[in-house]
Order: sequence, then structure tokens, then C-alpha cells
Amino acid sequence: MKALAVIPFMLAACSSTPQYIVQQPPPVEQNTALVVDREISMLSRNEVINGVKECEESGLRPVMITARRRINGFLSTAPVDVTCAPRYDK
Repeated sequence: MKALAVIPFMLAACSSTPQYIVQQPPPVEQNTALVVDREISMLSRNEVINGVKECEESGLRPVMITARRRINGFLSTAPVDVTCAPRYDK
């Protein structure tokens, strides 16, 4: 007799509310391009010095971004960009 009383509750527990599928918007294409090493121009010595001075004057540390270039058959690092990053000691 107890088994007959438990069966309706078991059936009720198995039913659930329908889950709706949420559709996400399609991904947005961004205007980005892969820059190949041949297209990157190297910074001159004065540009590097000015970039380092600007970072140090503003209280930040300069970070050099370099690229590997083949010059006369040998691989060499060439400065491409100088960015400023926060100092660790402050």
C-alpha cells in the first residue's frame, strides 16, 4: 500500500520545466590583421631613447618589444616598440 502512495510522488519529481535554448548572437568580425615580420619597421635609436625617457619621466618602466631579423645572414633582435608598464617597487 505504501508503494502505491509513493509512485505519484516519484513521477512528479521526474517531471521538470522545459528548458529554453538561448541563442547567442553571431560572432562579430573584427578588423584585425596579422602583421608579418617583413611589414614591421624597426625603430631608430632616437625613437627608442625618446620612448624610454617618456616612460621614466612619467614614473613608469619602459618595456622593449623586439622582433628577430635576419641581417647579413645572422639573426639579430631589432626594437619594434617601446611601451610603458607599472613599476614593481612602488
